[in-house]
Amino acid sequence: MEIEDEFTAFARFAGELGPAEPMRPSLLDFAEQVVARCARIGDRYGDLECNAGDHIRAVMYGIPALLPKTAKSDEAP
Repeated sequence: MEIEDEFTAFARFAGELGPAEPMRPSLLDFAEQVVARCARIGDRYGDLECNAGDHIRAVMYGIPALLPKTAKSDEAP
């Protein structure tokens, strides 16, 4: 599932979008800001080579190079 599809599903679950309503740019921006904030918080956990912030970015934005080496084989973004 693409990240925007996940964000759309979250918005529908929260009652912000109707069943057939497309994702609004403002909601997409909001979701991306929340992900970015979570990643910045995660940057403090780990070190410069491997931290929770990079893991969040890898999973949420499909950047496998940022996954921890131990998670590359068992966790696909």
